[in-house]
Formats: sequence, structure tokens, C-alpha cells
Amino acid sequence: MADDDEIITEAEMPKALAALFKRVQTDADFRNLCLQNPGQAIFEITGKRLPAGSTLSFADAETNSPSEDAK
Repeated sequence: MADDDEIITEAEMPKALAALFKRVQTDADFRNLCLQNPGQAIFEITGKRLPAGSTLSFADAETNSPSEDAK
């Protein structure tokens, strides 16, 4: 992560998550990215990074596979 990357704010997260959930319904590759690297998925949606030390995870109901990312 570059020092000049913008950080997503708590206020921006609901809109970002709505966009993310919409995209996973039609994009299997993006769905896999969410499971493997949630921070990168947020970056693809918003162009912003998660705050340092934060954790975001998703679980796939079909495979019951949780994910966790601190980036």
C-alpha cells in the first residue's frame, strides 16, 4: 500500500458495501476476490484502502468459507 492511498471512512462503507454486494451477484471472479482479499475488493470498488489495522471478512454461504483481511 502506498503512503498516498486514500483511506475509506466509516461513513463511506455502507455505500461501498452495497456496491460490493451488487457486484458479487454477477461477477464470480470478484466474489472470489472478496473471499480471498476483502481489502483489495473494497479498493476495486472505491479506489480507497481500509484503515491500517482494520479487519474485514466475508463468508460464502454456498461453501461456508469465511475470509479475513487486515489490509
